[in-house]
Amino acid sequence: MTKRIAHVDDDPDIRDAVKRILQKNGYEVEQYLTMKDFIATLEQGNNLPDLAILDVMVESMDAGLTTYAEIQKNHPNLQTIFLTSLGDMIRPYFDKDSDKWVCIMEKPVEPESLLGIIQDRLGQAENQ
Repeated sequence: MTKRIAHVDDDPDIRDAVKRILQKNGYEVEQYLTMKDFIATLEQGNNLPDLAILDVMVESMDAGLTTYAEIQKNHPNLQTIFLTSLGDMIRPYFDKDSDKWVCIMEKPVEPESLLGIIQDRLGQAENQ
């Protein structure tokens, strides 16, 4: 069954690159310009993605972080990856205990690294 990935980023070049990489590797991709649009889709509740890739600074400096908190509360089984130019600078926003489930990748990302992390996250989701 095809895995569905939601990607939220306001940079069209990043969105296009990620979409090409993912589609080429058999994933279905839904793209969003804003966290608001993505959350609205989640709230409809039908056909949730298997994984979400979030930028941190979309709409505001911390929109990705607040969206992540909302996803964890309302959709705890949805795997999430941060793809951000901030890299590990965002790590202090998370508890020390949460390192095991917070995945932060720095832009620009190598396609192989991104695909490896996605496969790892989706594998963990299947084992829950």
